[in-house]
Amino acid sequence: MSELAGANLNQGHTTGNINYRLCDYSPDTAAPDSDNGCGAHTDYGTFSIIFQDGTPGLGIEDAKQPGRWIQVPGDATIILAGWCTVILTGGCIQATRHGVRRTPGVRRLSAVLFVAPDLDIELKPLEGFCLNRAFSDKIMTGGVDVKWFKDVMGKKWRHREGNEEPDKYEAAAQDEIIEKLVWD
Repeated sequence: MSELAGANLNQGHTTGNINYRLCDYSPDTAAPDSDNGCGAHTDYGTFSIIFQDGTPGLGIEDAKQPGRWIQVPGDATIILAGWCTVILTGGCIQATRHGVRRTPGVRRLSAVLFVAPDLDIELKPLEGFCLNRAFSDKIMTGGVDVKWFKDVMGKKWRHREGNEEPDKYEAAAQDEIIEKLVWD
């Protein structure tokens, strides 16, 4: 990711803020009338690596044509940039919006490695980047750290995983909350 960004993103990645998740899109637990395995979203961290089991279903939104979705082959391993990369690179690298469509009666597994900056790092553009887009004052002054950002983004998933009841940070509103926080 540093090579793509043209600057060292290793700074702020020293404590191993890495999480691993096995995603089981089981037809037994999915809503019977829905083909949505995991709605369209962007990850919060620096990048995510998705290892698939060969079953198709992962799609990424075309960055040049928002609303156009590209289906990823089921045996492909992909790396996706997240929101922290957007902020750290001054908007030079965009987060990849993605989602999973399930096939009724077909189980799909994927293993995902999430990599993010250290929790105490202030989220603001790193020195050496020309701003590609205007950021909010809160972002420009380092008013948000990675821990806070992770907590807010995590609320999007906790109720889906059975760890927390939904609250004012409903999944549908989460991307809007982040958009308002990040951009001017």
